[in-house]
Amino acid sequence: MKRTVLAALAAFALIGAAGAQSTSPSASPWTILAAPSVAVPLMAGDGSSSLAFTTSWGGSLDAECALPGTLPLSLRLGAGYSIASLSPMDGVSVPGNLSEAVFLGGLGLGRRVSTAVSTQVFLDGGLAYGSLSTGANSAYAAARAGAELRLSFGSGLFAQVEADALYRAGLYGGLGATIGLGYRLPESAAPSAPARIQLLQLQTMTISSVFPVLRSYYDLHPVGTVRIANTGKEAARDVRVGFLIKQYMDAPKDCGEISVIEPGKSVELPLYALFNDSILDVTEPTKVIGEVSVRYDGGGSLDRTGTVLVYDRNALTWDDNRKAAAFVSNKDPWVLDLTGNIMAAVRDARNPGLPRNLQTAVAVHEGLRIYGIGYMLSTTRPFEQAVFDPQVVDTLKFPRQTLTFRAGDCADLSVLYASCLEAAGVPTAFVTVPGHIFIAVDLGIGQEEAMRRGMSPGDLIVRDGRVWLPIETTMRDAGFLDVWKTAAGEWRDASAKGSAAFYPVHEAWKTFPPMGLPADGTTVASPPHDTVRKAFGSDLGTVVDAQLGARLAALGPAPAASPAAAKYLNDRGVLYGSYGRLSDAEREFVKAAAAGSSPAVVNLGNVALLRSDPAAALGYYQKVEARYSGDERFLVNLAKAASALGRTDLVERSLAAVRKLDPRAADQYAALAEAGPTGTRAAEINAAQPSWF
Repeated sequence: MKRTVLAALAAFALIGAAGAQSTSPSASPWTILAAPSVAVPLMAGDGSSSLAFTTSWGGSLDAECALPGTLPLSLRLGAGYSIASLSPMDGVSVPGNLSEAVFLGGLGLGRRVSTAVSTQVFLDGGLAYGSLSTGANSAYAAARAGAELRLSFGSGLFAQVEADALYRAGLYGGLGATIGLGYRLPESAAPSAPARIQLLQLQTMTISSVFPVLRSYYDLHPVGTVRIANTGKEAARDVRVGFLIKQYMDAPKDCGEISVIEPGKSVELPLYALFNDSILDVTEPTKVIGEVSVRYDGGGSLDRTGTVLVYDRNALTWDDNRKAAAFVSNKDPWVLDLTGNIMAAVRDARNPGLPRNLQTAVAVHEGLRIYGIGYMLSTTRPFEQAVFDPQVVDTLKFPRQTLTFRAGDCADLSVLYASCLEAAGVPTAFVTVPGHIFIAVDLGIGQEEAMRRGMSPGDLIVRDGRVWLPIETTMRDAGFLDVWKTAAGEWRDASAKGSAAFYPVHEAWKTFPPMGLPADGTTVASPPHDTVRKAFGSDLGTVVDAQLGARLAALGPAPAASPAAAKYLNDRGVLYGSYGRLSDAEREFVKAAAAGSSPAVVNLGNVALLRSDPAAALGYYQKVEARYSGDERFLVNLAKAASALGRTDLVERSLAAVRKLDPRAADQYAALAEAGPTGTRAAEINAAQPSWF
């Protein structure tokens, strides 16, 4: 029997050693362990204290397989052999010994303490076969339960110490221990698949130069192309193409999928790229590697690399003038800070007679002039060269860079103006004439209103019913009226020759999204509010004089007849009043009222209301109340004066009359019923221009 058991143990060892010869780097769930063992009987098989056997010595070979799942369970298999002597009886030695072969199986529950140390508790059961040297032998049940500590050395080797409680049915129970060496088997290498015939070839690959400012553009517009041909004898299916520039892309960009390419056919695909923010750190042209990968059904693949020139972040070409919109950064911290300060400085200095967007343009022009922005002609003049070669590479500054250098060429200044105006909520456009670029602002009014305001059609740009005002950004020492008229002349001349172009920034953004520099924690030094406000008021006054003069001239000479003369004088007063020239307006209204004009009396009340004299205003309104009791505009004016005086009874009566005429107007001015000028909404309504008659 001894020979049989030893042969079985040797077979286990050979099998384990054979498995250990695998050179695959991946680990198997199987481990084997060889260890000497010792067992100490503590009681007889029936539970009594009489012992029939002494300590046994032997060895074991165990195999263990980690089970898949979330719990660290393992399946255990083991075989062992041991020899024990017979215990003396009544002080008389008994010759002979017991040989045991044990075969066990069970489960273990492990825990990893560290990368090198692990523990496990286990419970095994099985069959033992015992043989006495006297010739008697028998099979009986065997069990053990215990714990082990394992120390790994790397390369699959480990040492293990085990302690357990033993039981041999009918013979004895006791304690056992082993200490041995083990090995974790490598995973057997999978048989290699037969080589697949390559179906596709990458015939041509073209990658254009990359301009960082257009990084969002390349997500939807090709940066290059690749042609793929099927040179095999079967169709290539589910062909997928990707493109990657590792330095500036987080992952390959999926450039498209082709369901099938038949043998002998070729397909050309565009290459797209989604660049990350790091590409905006490029300050000098640099060459990088672009990688094209092609994958298709069945595991087929091919790859090719090529050199890509990445220009610096300020570079662009003028083959499409809309590209300048990518530099218009209305959310740059410097732009927002500077524009916000300029708008705050002129908040209370605006004129009621001019379009709000026009006044914002005046404020930005004066704010940038006071900030110290100058015009610096580029020595290479690439924008002019673009007329002859659209691929010439220009350098265009971001708004923050122009504010830092305090100077730029026509393109730089146009980008800065557009950024500030867009930050203030005013839509802008780029205007190009041969060799030059400037901007225009959307006035927010229609063509009919522009003509009513006395604006000359030749000084404006009309597109799809929207009226735009051109601005020459390079005239750094000129007032707004001059930069407007100069740009208008440039537009007229180029338009007559068919060489002018107009690009609204918001439309251009749809193709070339805005790209600002990353925030760097720096701030802009805004010009003093009082200086900006004073310059704004002076420049705005010039514009008001020009528009008011044109509108007054349009009224023609004063008529001689009294009714017509009264209306003429009242009309002049309304024009003066609309532009905030209250003294001039009052002078004309007094003359008109003396000539019998009742609208002039209403307008004298309006002047008093604008001068914060509601008592005088109410006096004028009440003089002609009977005549205008059916006019909701007059009733609202009267309610404003009454509200400022705290006359809520009169306000309510006036608004009740307004409701009969125009319910929506009554709702709009309902807040006037708040007591006096302390009501927030009422004060806001009172601050608005009254209706002129």
